[in-house]
Amino acid sequence: GEVRMLMVGPNLQMSVHKKPDGGGLSAVGGNSIYTFYKPGDPTYLDLEEKFIGRDIPLLMKALGIENDPLPLLWTGDFIPVDGPEPGTTEYVVGE
Repeated sequence: GEVRMLMVGPNLQMSVHKKPDGGGLSAVGGNSIYTFYKPGDPTYLDLEEKFIGRDIPLLMKALGIENDPLPLLWTGDFIPVDGPEPGTTEYVVGE
């Protein structure tokens, strides 16, 4: 299922893993099981650090808004994909 990072401005409030209830490919538009993680939880720490420390500044610069504040409340949603090594997972921004 997807991982949602709930942000308040530049600060992560929580990560949410949304997994389809009963299997399937999408946690959108159906029943889902939600697991909540605090910032710094090892489960998504690598994704958190890359998103906040690298991706957000790069995206803001690409959009020409690097000097503007981030929205008060917003999310970054990530879709898991198979990583380059067997058994590894990478994430791509879904929205």
